[in-house]
Amino acid sequence: MSANIYVTKSFGKPVTSPVLIPVEHKSTPFCINSPFMVGGKSYGVTAISLGTPYGAVLVDNVDIVDVPKIGSVLGTHALFPKGASIVFIQVINEESIKIRLWQRDEGEKPFLPEAACVAGTVTMMLQKTHKNEINVEMGGNKVFVRWRRYQDDEVLASFNRELLAG
Repeated sequence: MSANIYVTKSFGKPVTSPVLIPVEHKSTPFCINSPFMVGGKSYGVTAISLGTPYGAVLVDNVDIVDVPKIGSVLGTHALFPKGASIVFIQVINEESIKIRLWQRDEGEKPFLPEAACVAGTVTMMLQKTHKNEINVEMGGNKVFVRWRRYQDDEVLASFNRELLAG
């Protein structure tokens, strides 16, 4: 029987400047909850990077989102010239979110700590929580994300180290 040993990893500072992500976005200084059209439907996308480009989308229920289809279309959208991973976020309450990920060049993935950090950070940026930390459920796994935005701006994730082997 193995013990639950948690690790904390820094994912650095969030990047929201369109030129650095990169995302083709010129209407406002940042791509925050900006409308992207897919199949006649508008999705509010927040572009962010913690080392790789992401688009984050708030949804009412992640379990019914067609992640392979919508993630692929958004992640290869012309507004992301180098492509992006797309994370879909469902706010459960002020302390918890549930997410699903379409990863660039790979498809849907059940767990990626960086995606959990992106989702947690975007949830805080969009003021869906008034805290600097949030519990993230991804593929049945739990990640605790903390954004030290009023200190050094670092984003940290704490999770069971066994998840790194998978």
